[in-house]
Amino acid sequence: MAEKKSIGKFLVKTGALKFGDFTLKSGRKSPYFVNTGVICEGKEFLELCEFIASKIKEIGGCDVVYGPAYKGIPLAVGVAIALSKKGRKVYWLFNRKEEKAHGDRGMLVGHLPAPGESVVLVDDVFTTGGTKYENVDLLKSIGVRLTAVVVAVDREERGENGSAVKEFEEKAGVPVKSVASTSGIFDELRGKEISEEIYARFLKYRDEYGAKPGTGNWKQ
Repeated sequence: MAEKKSIGKFLVKTGALKFGDFTLKSGRKSPYFVNTGVICEGKEFLELCEFIASKIKEIGGCDVVYGPAYKGIPLAVGVAIALSKKGRKVYWLFNRKEEKAHGDRGMLVGHLPAPGESVVLVDDVFTTGGTKYENVDLLKSIGVRLTAVVVAVDREERGENGSAVKEFEEKAGVPVKSVASTSGIFDELRGKEISEEIYARFLKYRDEYGAKPGTGNWKQ
């Protein structure tokens, strides 16, 4: 039986998981950063999309893959292709940052879901869910049946009162699924791709900003 591929090792190998000092959109100072936008070689990008496609298939599949502009656009296309290769006809859809005022006007590009068709929103990382709320609202405003948000990595961040993922699920009414969590990746690669010094910095950050789904902060 073939060994299951590790998305953690893949992200380190491709440089999509970086270690250092980073300021997140939330303003938090993080010792690591995930950016799948650096994966722009065809074979590697397809591998990333296959990780996400496998998670979508695991939760029941979908008819349409939606990607938020900008990084979500190639992800939506790639994941739709990866899912179609698994034997199901799947479309892609993405939004524009600004509404087009000429030609095919509107905010969306791609396949507009028909009644009953299921849509999954894909992205590289879940931090606090800020921009995802806007996209969920956009999709719901046109009557889309959004069944899940699927990301490559859940940073397991703390929101206003505990888990940011749980808060998003409750407010948006959409479940969030991830290929991997930062805790899982760091624990798996500790002492190998990730040094003890980097791991210790991760634990310090997690104690301050992390939250276990359903249990509040890591630091009890």
